[in-house]
Amino acid sequence: MPIYEYKCNDCGKISSILFRSFSSVENESAECEHCGSSSLKRLISQLGRVQSKGETGGELRVVDPRKTVESMSRQYDNAGLDPGKGFEEVAKQAAAGKSPETLKEVIKEARKNEPKKDSSSKKGKGKK
Repeated sequence: MPIYEYKCNDCGKISSILFRSFSSVENESAECEHCGSSSLKRLISQLGRVQSKGETGGELRVVDPRKTVESMSRQYDNAGLDPGKGFEEVAKQAAAGKSPETLKEVIKEARKNEPKKDSSSKKGKGKK
């Protein structure tokens, strides 16, 4: 069953319309799903791809900030590392369902407020 995209000449919005068969595309008239107009222009759609079960590809996937922070927290705990004071605030914001953009801002603020690491304490370590 083909799906075609049309741009409405009246309202300018795009509608995706499912037809039962290729022959019905020729026989049936399409209507804008936003305003009901039949004055439509068919668009060239992006190609779709069917993915078989278990197939992995290079597609982007949606990242859940809450799960990401939970995973990072477990990794810090398992490694015995202190992620810093800012991590707690990021974890709270992620648990509250804040957007990734908001979390980025929280991270920037946390980094500004972190004390500067003393690079002089690293000098001489590891080299003899």
